[in-house]
Amino acid sequence: MFKSSILIMIITLASRVLGLVRTSLIAYYFGATKYTDAYFSAFKISNFFRQLLGEGALGTVFIPIYNDKEKKEGAERSKSLIYSVLNLLFIFTTVITILMIIFSDNIINFIVTGYPEETKVIASRLLKIMAVYFVFIGLAGMISAILNNFKKFLIPASTSLFFNLAIIISIIIYGKQYGVEAMAIGVVVGGIFQFLVVLPSFIKIVKNYEFKIDFQDEDLKKVFILMIPMLLGIFARQINSIVDQFFASHLASGGVSALENATRIYNLPLGVFGISIATVIYPTLSKAISNNKIEVVGRSLRQGLNFLQFLIIPSMGVLIFYARDIIKLILGHGKFTQNSITITSESLIYYSIGLFFYTAIHLMSRAFYGMKDTKRPVIFSVISIVINIILNAVLIKQFEHRGLALATAIASMVNFILLYITFNKIYIKLDLTHILKFKFKVVISTAIALGGSFYLEDIFIKLIVFSIIYLALWAWSLKKNKLEVF
Repeated sequence: MFKSSILIMIITLASRVLGLVRTSLIAYYFGATKYTDAYFSAFKISNFFRQLLGEGALGTVFIPIYNDKEKKEGAERSKSLIYSVLNLLFIFTTVITILMIIFSDNIINFIVTGYPEETKVIASRLLKIMAVYFVFIGLAGMISAILNNFKKFLIPASTSLFFNLAIIISIIIYGKQYGVEAMAIGVVVGGIFQFLVVLPSFIKIVKNYEFKIDFQDEDLKKVFILMIPMLLGIFARQINSIVDQFFASHLASGGVSALENATRIYNLPLGVFGISIATVIYPTLSKAISNNKIEVVGRSLRQGLNFLQFLIIPSMGVLIFYARDIIKLILGHGKFTQNSITITSESLIYYSIGLFFYTAIHLMSRAFYGMKDTKRPVIFSVISIVINIILNAVLIKQFEHRGLALATAIASMVNFILLYITFNKIYIKLDLTHILKFKFKVVISTAIALGGSFYLEDIFIKLIVFSIIYLALWAWSLKKNKLEVF
């Protein structure tokens, strides 16, 4: 399981590095201006429904139901559920895309009220272009979830490589000529590539695809019944993101871009470590739960949480203490000013406070979904969203962009604590003592690595020395105990 995680991490790391290259190019060519504010807002809206579907609610609910169906009816008969879900998904994404194109002006005017009129016009134009992305990323995400369930992890993990490459190429070749519209076209092309990359592996599994929807299938009904609370929760999170955009649109010009750039950087460890581990563990959890192997579930969760601590806590140390150096290295070029470096690094520091909680939420939520409990994660998510919105309103006055980032971190902490306590109380009691002892060792190792690298001047040398010290402190334990160390 963890070998698969490491392979996915390598691919995801390559993708995230390309993502940083993409972010750096955006900063170089366009800075942090009304144009980038418009682009980031339009992209968030075009991306609004993606988490509801694909690898979000639909993919997560689909896996345990499909596994149960396959166990009862066999692989061939179970494929009808795949056809029904994908065909319905295609119809839905197409309708939503058309509506986004038609009502782009109204959507922008409703969501980013604080923007000047010129920025709204730019954002609306970009949204019309990027709306088409939703169809392809929705289908690609769902197919990726299906491939993951068949233990095909590497190809789905590689899709974002092609997405980032499409945007990077569009910026380099057409950025000066067409401005931010070049990036919008790159988003659509990237979505098409993501779909085409997973299609051959998917066809090999299903072989003869059928364009039909079996509305009489009880399992199809189960998928949508279980999706309802998840849809509400993920929809609430997307609303929360839009609310964040509303507050951020009232910041000085470049504020939205600073928060977005900081998000992309802390998303590097989030995607490489957190989502990779959760993606690999979830099918194992689902099948272990179906076969009533409770010990396997408990052990997998404990190891997953400790593995996250081992990787995420040192990442937090680096992003918090070396934030300005990292932002300057990655983004501090071209039109990206010293003020942009300052506000982006401040945002990164406050976001990074909650980094472990962001990643662990992915893992704990999937433990509930494996138990076919989609209600409690939604309730906890909504609670954290309400907290985030309240803290946004309170903190933005005094802390501006820093307040919005800190509100996100605090809300995520609350969400994780609720998930962890409830899962232990209702389903499986995890070994908290072991987890806390492991956390203590990781924190001490991180502190020593920071102490050994903090006073060095060059950020590259800092990061190299930090990594060497941290890994050296764990080398003997990892060699002796291997995965049992977690």
